Amino acid sequence: MKKLIRILTVMLAVVLILPMRVNASESSSYTYTLSVDKEWIRTQDAYMPGSIMLNDGTLSAPEDLFIYGNKVFIADTVEVEENTEDETNASGSGRIVVYDMDSRQTSILGEGTLVNPMGVFVNEEAIFVADKGAQAVYKLSHTGEVLMELGRPDSYLFSEQSQYLPTGVAVSSQGIIFVCGEGAYEGLMQFDRSGVFQGYFAANATKMTFSDRIKELVFNEQQMEQLLNRIPNAIYNIDISDRDLIYSVTQLEANSVWTTAVQDENAVKYHNMAGTDILSTDLIEGEHNFVDIAAYRDGLSFAVTNTGIIYEYDETGNVIFSFGGLATTERSGHFTNATAVDVDEAGNLYVLDREGKYLQMFFPTEFANATHEALYKLRQGSYAESEETWLKLLSLNGMSYVAHQGYGKVLYQQMRFEEAAEEFKIIGDKASYSECMWEIRNNWFQSSLPYFLILMIVLFMLGFVRKILLKKGILKKREPSQNKIVLHMKRHWSYMKMMLKNPFDELYDLKKKNHGSVQSATFLFVFVFVVYLVDMFGRSFAFRIVDTKSTALLSVAVMFIVPAVLWVIGNYMVSAISEGEGTLRSVYIATAYSLVPYAVIGPIVIASTYVLTLNEAVIVHYLWAIALIWSVALICISVREIHNYTIKETVKIILLTLFFMIMAVIVCVILFLIGQQVVIFIQDIINEVSYHV
Repeated sequence: MKKLIRILTVMLAVVLILPMRVNASESSSYTYTLSVDKEWIRTQDAYMPGSIMLNDGTLSAPEDLFIYGNKVFIADTVEVEENTEDETNASGSGRIVVYDMDSRQTSILGEGTLVNPMGVFVNEEAIFVADKGAQAVYKLSHTGEVLMELGRPDSYLFSEQSQYLPTGVAVSSQGIIFVCGEGAYEGLMQFDRSGVFQGYFAANATKMTFSDRIKELVFNEQQMEQLLNRIPNAIYNIDISDRDLIYSVTQLEANSVWTTAVQDENAVKYHNMAGTDILSTDLIEGEHNFVDIAAYRDGLSFAVTNTGIIYEYDETGNVIFSFGGLATTERSGHFTNATAVDVDEAGNLYVLDREGKYLQMFFPTEFANATHEALYKLRQGSYAESEETWLKLLSLNGMSYVAHQGYGKVLYQQMRFEEAAEEFKIIGDKASYSECMWEIRNNWFQSSLPYFLILMIVLFMLGFVRKILLKKGILKKREPSQNKIVLHMKRHWSYMKMMLKNPFDELYDLKKKNHGSVQSATFLFVFVFVVYLVDMFGRSFAFRIVDTKSTALLSVAVMFIVPAVLWVIGNYMVSAISEGEGTLRSVYIATAYSLVPYAVIGPIVIASTYVLTLNEAVIVHYLWAIALIWSVALICISVREIHNYTIKETVKIILLTLFFMIMAVIVCVILFLIGQQVVIFIQDIINEVSYHV
């Protein structure tokens, strides 16, 4: 037995010391995508780090790259230090490093001509280089000869104050040359095939930040002139797609409390030939520090930040994947200072690291290829063929925004509108959901119209027969109910109708206690409160005001209760010291009856959202505005009539009441904060005493 144990022990030791096979299928960096709630979530690896190229000291200060066929063209500058007695001057010798990925051989172009190349673009005709140091754009042959030099434009379209420091270049299929430059706030510079300057293209708009708006309130005229002369952000880098769409990235100000630049402007834009950004007007997820963008087929694009985070976008600007990151240690798939990105025909990504002086390749996984295939089939109109792929992607990640959106589009194109509407509802796409509901409504009308006509005819006939029977005395008219509750409700309903028809007379009767009561006013307040809550939460999805998933019912309720209570109390207190004739009772009842328009029109607005679509949204907005404006007007009239004020006095009392409401909220917040600190102080004392005891 002991011998058997020794043998087993030896065998176990041998197994433990044998080399183990490691599964290297997981990327060194996580892949993220947007969830249905527009939150970042981890997903399956989309791209895996591949080979690292040109890490043998070939590169000196690489800035840009371009993939053409099996060759990589890199804009590089060899830095040369010239020592003198007083100082050290640095000069550069620009070049284009050409790396053949098949033979793994490098060649050099442009030496002696280029100074500090920052951007490179290659087509079958030539190699275009944006040289910031030479202040020129060079057109080189594929053997390195200079075919054309675009220096500073000598044109009335190019201002003397404008800078000409080219940093990026792209050429359309028609030979139009687009150049972005440092300090080129007017937009992209556009040249024709022969190099003649044609003007500016696709300039960014000037954005007013929150701090600018604060300054606008306190600055004098001279300071305001300087503020209004603010220049927009210059386009940082560009690329061009196979459809001649200009893809651009702009570096924005970092998001902070005092600036909203990131929220107001998209860093990624797709420009058509008119210079218009064709992406959705909604804000596109991304970073403020993008350094390059690469256009890919089927409308896809890749943008990279200087910290090495890579974003992949579809043709509408939706984020498909995000991966990569900043290298704190030497780690494959991360970068010290990323400066450029490009993609080859097979979908492999190449990212250039300026500080690391190497080129990192990423290859797509089966998950990424399946996503691209689904997007391609959707774009080509192969909806039935792509359905299975979308379902597979949803099974892999049921929270993916892109997967639900793609599957919804497939269902919509197959006229499965109910199912498509549910998919769009999951991701919060109100516009697409509304389109589905329009189709559903249209189908319902077409199928129900005959039954509706039959119902109308039947009702008409029943009414006609009833009228004849009443005339002949066979049927007797129903006597009005004598129930006290019913009579009470009818009487107060007549008061509310009078408030809508002739508010001045009704308010006079309310003031004299001839009409209305505290009980009916309370009931009306409760009814309006319920309508308000349903208006906030109960509209159809396309017209919903608040997000039911993230908005607490209590917070929305407080937004109605607190202003209502403060208005009644504040208006009575302010009018009491301003010779107002109204009592607290009359103010309370008059305010409740003033909300009758909202109580009547509000349910109509809510019901209409289940019938109308966003194409008829103006009807919903107008009805809601009428209810709100009408109620506010009645409140203002009630202040005048209840307290017997002049128009001037009414305006004064309303403003003082609003001021009272604001101050009351501020005082309550201060007291709450003070109370919170007192509680913390008492808890600290108790804990200290308990510790010593």
